Amino acid sequence: MTQNSFRIVLCVDAGFFHFLPSLEKNIFKRQGQYPIIYDLGMTDKQVKRLKSEVVKMAPPEGYKDKSSSGAIKTTHKPRCISHFLANFSQDALYIDADVVILETIVADEFMDGDICVTPRHPKEMKSAKPYLNGTLNAGVIFFKNTIPVQEVVKIWEAECDSSDKSDQMALSDILVDADIKAGPGVGQAHGITVRKLPATIYNDVRCSTGKLWHFKNAGRRASKRNKRAVAIFLANFMPKIMQLWLSYKRKCLTVTY
Repeated sequence: MTQNSFRIVLCVDAGFFHFLPSLEKNIFKRQGQYPIIYDLGMTDKQVKRLKSEVVKMAPPEGYKDKSSSGAIKTTHKPRCISHFLANFSQDALYIDADVVILETIVADEFMDGDICVTPRHPKEMKSAKPYLNGTLNAGVIFFKNTIPVQEVVKIWEAECDSSDKSDQMALSDILVDADIKAGPGVGQAHGITVRKLPATIYNDVRCSTGKLWHFKNAGRRASKRNKRAVAIFLANFMPKIMQLWLSYKRKCLTVTY
């Protein structure tokens, strides 16, 4: 299996377009192909600047509202992923637009999971209420393109539509039988295998040791946007420096999975 057996999938509106030119380049350099981008309301001028395949998708009403936990709902995700799985033949690696890929991701890393998620990063676990918005971080999720997975995504979408939860909380709840709180490993839910990947590698909100760095809330915080801009510039144009940095941090930091 190679990385080309899955596609990276993004969902972006006009407000997040500024992440895309550098992210497209980042994904192409690491994965050898551009992502599929679901357009939630970009302008025509923005779309014309992109090299990726763009799929227009009407987001659900209130997807930018706050959920009962206080987080932004982002309930568009299951709708876009459901469309991808129904209309493309490949598996999907969904990433948020504020994620940066430091090292090439290959399908073998997900082969024992129908859905792969990341339990909360150790940094997130330091919060007073780490599970307030769910047991996982929905910024990086892998979906095998099978009928059982498509059915679970439909359940996820229905949970988002029928409640005041964020997409992240809804997915955490429907995968509760997989015991995501237990950390990395393998669980079962709704008849599928749920692989729980280490966030320190696949959804690194600390942005230090992982293959995928997640600059969480970069859309709302200038300091995070600035750090992301530096990181993705180095990843795209000075990859050897980034690899030296990763090697150094992995040796120096005690990584808790």
